[in-house]
Amino acid sequence: MATLQKLRNQGPLLVIFVGLALFAFIASDAWRAIEPNSREISAGYLNGDKISAMEFQEFQNKYLDATKSLRLMNEALPEAQRTASFTDEELTALREQAWNTYIQLQIAEMQGEKLGISVTDEEIEEVLNSNRSQFMNSFNRQFKSSGVAFDALSWKEVKENYKKGLEIGRIDPYTAEMHACWEYLANNIKAEMYQAKQAALLAKAAVPNAALASKNFELNNNTFSIEVAAYPYNEIADSLVKVSDEEVKKFYDENKEYAFELPFDTRDIEYISVSINPSPSDRSKVQQEMQEYADSLKNGSTEYDRLLRMAGCDYTYNDLLWTKDALSEDVQVRLDNVALNDVVGPYSNASDNTFNVFKYLRKEEVADSMMIRLILVESQDKDILATTTDSLMNALGKNADFKELAKNYGHVDSLWFRSQNFYTVGIFNSSKIQEEVYNAPTGKYAVAELTPNAKIIYQVITKKGKAEVYNIAYIKKEIATSNETYDNIYNKLSEYIATYNTAEQFRNEAFKNGYVVRPQNDVNASTAKIGNIANTSSLINWILSDERTEGEFSAITECGNNNNFIVAVITGINPKGYLPLKKATPSITSKLTIDKKAEMITNELAGKDFAAICGNNKVKTSSISMVEYKKATHVPSVNADEPVISAVVANMNVNEVSAPIKGNNAVYVVKVTAKNPKNGEFNAETENQYISSNGGMFSYDNIAGQLLQMALSDIYPAENKLHTMQSAQ
Repeated sequence: MATLQKLRNQGPLLVIFVGLALFAFIASDAWRAIEPNSREISAGYLNGDKISAMEFQEFQNKYLDATKSLRLMNEALPEAQRTASFTDEELTALREQAWNTYIQLQIAEMQGEKLGISVTDEEIEEVLNSNRSQFMNSFNRQFKSSGVAFDALSWKEVKENYKKGLEIGRIDPYTAEMHACWEYLANNIKAEMYQAKQAALLAKAAVPNAALASKNFELNNNTFSIEVAAYPYNEIADSLVKVSDEEVKKFYDENKEYAFELPFDTRDIEYISVSINPSPSDRSKVQQEMQEYADSLKNGSTEYDRLLRMAGCDYTYNDLLWTKDALSEDVQVRLDNVALNDVVGPYSNASDNTFNVFKYLRKEEVADSMMIRLILVESQDKDILATTTDSLMNALGKNADFKELAKNYGHVDSLWFRSQNFYTVGIFNSSKIQEEVYNAPTGKYAVAELTPNAKIIYQVITKKGKAEVYNIAYIKKEIATSNETYDNIYNKLSEYIATYNTAEQFRNEAFKNGYVVRPQNDVNASTAKIGNIANTSSLINWILSDERTEGEFSAITECGNNNNFIVAVITGINPKGYLPLKKATPSITSKLTIDKKAEMITNELAGKDFAAICGNNKVKTSSISMVEYKKATHVPSVNADEPVISAVVANMNVNEVSAPIKGNNAVYVVKVTAKNPKNGEFNAETENQYISSNGGMFSYDNIAGQLLQMALSDIYPAENKLHTMQSAQ
């Protein structure tokens, strides 16, 4: 509600135009999450060539603006979510998305040039006309209830209007916003089309194989019922398995080229994060202050604006009526149990860390939805304003054509609105006008004074339903951390670091001093944050600096949403090349342990019949039906999916028992109890198509997408991404 009230305070004329513009989905284009003030001359390198920081930042700004606008348009979302600013986490994710989209397009265009592939505006338009874009079909489903058209016709219209605006040197806000949205959408469509075209090239390179198609059909043309005996790896204690240093070293040497390569430098750290929370004394002071406001309201004070200003609220009181949905959630849950003129609070709200007080002033029943039309009349000359208004009213009273009469004035021909979103319609800038409109008879024209220099002529065309609306005086105050509490938290952490200034002491003495030390290994250029704490980019930059040495401590950094202190110590420096054997050892040991357990279990089960295996007290049994070659088999006894079982069973006969099968979670022995043919008809083309896509897991589209991702990783190392993100921030 505070957000809505702030919108109401921007001035009547601004509000009316916001209301009118809502009809055309105009939103502010002044918002910028990132200002283009980077001193970096490049954002990084792609295939050895510099990427312009300004060029990427412009792309990123448009991406963020378009995302904000599209969210504002999406009426399927709650109003509070549509109008809210992006959180730090959302901004980080959106910047990552912008970066990936930008780089993928760069790579696609670069590779497309070599392959003779391009994507034109005409092709995008054709894809939109034929509804062949999966991205757009998925995207448009979000806007079914919003009345927004994102199709080839609207794209063409926006492009033409934008071009005309450029020619005359003036682009209206609606066109600018829609053009930014369409740029965002077109980039996604273009990336999708590049991928589809590369997929088509791959498909043409495939050579059908009749023998393989026949075998694939045979394997797919049966379902099986099976009995499964599973011997889980965790039934063997790790202490019974010995993995030597020599075995670990051998595995490391044989696999380091592809399993342990480090394409960029990384750092290992340990850190302490301390929340900067208000103390009990801080909370008590705010609660006491709010109690004073509550007492003033109980004693009949009507100086609501003064009380809100004293509390530091960033909105002012107005006497408009609001549906319950438009009120803050903490008010909604209390409103049904409150009588008129009751004062509620102070009460705390954990979701936004505030104390709150409200007074229930008024309740009315109004139409749930209305259709109106209106004309805005403006003039600095009051006589002209009155004469023009009277003239228009006389003409309308004589059944003049509304559209013809209104065409020379700001107007809305017909606008449906519901009581729950009346605050988005700019004519409701005062309770007087609101009440007049709600009480106006249908079909009659009336005049309302918007400002001394502006009037509206309106007609309520239709009213439907009933809704309850309320007016409350609402005071909200954040429970802020005092300077004294802030200093105490900082000084205590600073003293701890000064006293325990080695990594070992930092770690070992933490618990007894009330701290928790957390490790984070392999911090690198693609690391978005330390732990789950927002706004840690400055600390990440410090960690990754070339000057860092092992055992070095960072300064105490304020991060999160200014509600965390964090300090880190460098515990390891991993240069570009290969992951050190010491760090790779735990994962190698775990893998070799599983391999040895599988070998031990296989030897234990060898030579035993199926009944004896099932009788082993360490074996868990399951009966499974509808096993198919193309689907992983879910084994209930170990609650795991095992693709290897499906592949083995597809080649077995009824009553046949398999040899021990090494799976991801256990060693399995399988007995086929039934084999049921599907009685399908062989079609070589269909089978080859299935083989090409491998059941959808490796379709040509996905292969093309994976190739782009590989190119992004190989051609554009992740360390360069940080270069961009730093300059953008």
